[in-house]
Parts: sequence; structure tokens; C-alpha cells
Amino acid sequence: MPKTDARPTRPNRPLNGNHHITGITADVTANVDFWSRIMGLRFVKKTLNFETTFRYHTYFGNTDGDVGSVVTFLEFKEFPRGLPGKGNHHAAILRVKSHAALDYWMDRLTQEQVYSELIRLDPTQPRRLVFQDPEGHNVELIATDASDPPQAFPASDIPADFRVTGIEGIRTNASLDEIAPYAEHMGFTRNDGLGRYELQGTTRSSRWYSNPAPNPLPFQEIAVGVWHHLALDAEENLQGWRDFSNEGPLRTTPVYDHHVFDSCYTNTPAIIELTSAGPGFLVDQTKEELGERLALSKRVEPLRAKLERELTPITNPRRADGTLISEPASKPARA
Repeated sequence: MPKTDARPTRPNRPLNGNHHITGITADVTANVDFWSRIMGLRFVKKTLNFETTFRYHTYFGNTDGDVGSVVTFLEFKEFPRGLPGKGNHHAAILRVKSHAALDYWMDRLTQEQVYSELIRLDPTQPRRLVFQDPEGHNVELIATDASDPPQAFPASDIPADFRVTGIEGIRTNASLDEIAPYAEHMGFTRNDGLGRYELQGTTRSSRWYSNPAPNPLPFQEIAVGVWHHLALDAEENLQGWRDFSNEGPLRTTPVYDHHVFDSCYTNTPAIIELTSAGPGFLVDQTKEELGERLALSKRVEPLRAKLERELTPITNPRRADGTLISEPASKPARA
């Protein structure tokens, strides 16, 4: 039988939008306080970076930590704060429902002593609010035009109409032309008018925005305050998408087991991760336990006692129902 060159082809089912976004923290206490208490996301997983046996990995999202809602941080206490250089991801972009929500968040951040700026003078572009978290990560809230189902956590102190409703995408220090080879290979379509590449999955979308302004700073591989990667949801066909990605303009790592999902990585030079949908955050904890007890993989479980003695203690500022622990607990409804 003659040999055939069976090169991987693009899977029939598209990537299903965003999975998560990850940054770098040196201060998990401030990290959890900001992203849960101030931003109103649920602290859904207190675990370790799966490439180490001693560094925290914090996860924030909606009630169940659903794919597309999650913002995560890898702990590198010894690393200095940096600035995103050429090719780095510049800002994480999160969704809100309306322009009124942007005004609400400017006021909320002001009360928390956080500077912010409304970008709204160009009627051809989406309105957005830009600010930084305590460690310098650039964040944008955007009044999205996406039709994705909202993924909000019922934070009791934030009105329902103003809550964060999921991930819009990422803004990268690169031109659309520089983003194009990998983005188009993976199924994104170009939108020059809005300065972004767009990916439409079966239930969710992702937007990859360009930040083409000249940036003389060098690329930062790992730096506190610089977004590390955007992850896209390959659902149940991660190996197929990994093989197709690796046949494109850039090489892709093998698939790695990360306990709550599997992953592979491509440097564009900013990192794009492809991730399986599951098994998910409930693989080793109940919904009520999310963000409370330290979750460890079987590989690291033998270190639990040592880790619980030596890791920085983390206090979850919110209960599972969205109320703040500084507020009285809600009483159960009578039968």
C-alpha cells in the first residue's frame, strides 16, 4: 500500500471561544481580595501551578467556574513587577452588559481607590473602561456586542445588571498582520474596523484585539502584572486541535495533564493555550467547597501537610452564594 502524507486537518467543530485568561501574581492575598471582593468573581479554586509542587494557582469565575468565565493567576513571589513588551498580551478584556455598567464600575473602582479611564470618544469602537489590578495587570471592561450567554456570579453587593458576564478576549501588543498567521490558521476571522480577530464557536466566542502602538520594551516571558496567556476551549477534541495547531506556522507543545483540564501551548510570541473543557473544577470538590479547601492533584497530595503549614494563608472574601463574609450570613428559607 502506498504511503500517504496524512497531515492533520482542521477539526470540523470549531474552537468554542474563550476558556480562561491567566496572569502572574506575587501577592495572593491582594490578588484574591481584588478579583473576588472588588471585581465580584467567585474564588473557585485554590490549588497549585501544575508545573510545580509549591506555587499557588488561583482561579476566579462564575458560580461553577464555567469555561469562558475564568480568570487565573500563577504565583511567582520572587519575580519583579514588569510591563508588557512587544508581543506580550497587553490587557485582559472582560464583558459587561451595558454602557451604564461602565459608569457603575468607574464609581465602584473609585470608592476602592483604583484609578480608571473611560474610552468612549470614538463612536466606531466599543466603549470600555480601562484600569489595573493591584499588581499592574491591565484590565478592560467592555460593553460587548457578543451574543454569548452571560456568565455572572451573583455577588450580593453588585447589581445584577452591572456584574462581569465573562471573558471577551485579550489585547496583544502586536499588529493584526502579526497576529494573522496563527489566528487565521486556528479559525479566527479578521475585523479591521474593530481592530480584532473574531472566533465564533458553537456556544461562545473569543475576540483577539490588536494593540499596534509602538512598544520599545522587550517581550516579558514571565513578569508580575503581565498577562501570561489566553486559553481557548477545544472541548473534547484537544488532541485534534493540538495536532492541527502544530501543523500551522508555529509549533505547539504536547498535551499536558493539568488535573482540572488538559492543555497545550503555542508561543505567538504571546502564549495561546488550547484547553479541554473538563473534567472541570468539580472533579475533586463539591460546588460548596470551591475556593475553600486547598485542592491538590494526586501527584502533590503527599505534600499536603507541608503545604498547608508553609503556603500563605488565603481568606476567601465571599461565600458560595455571593455574599461577603463581612456581611451576616443569609438565613435559609423556611420550608
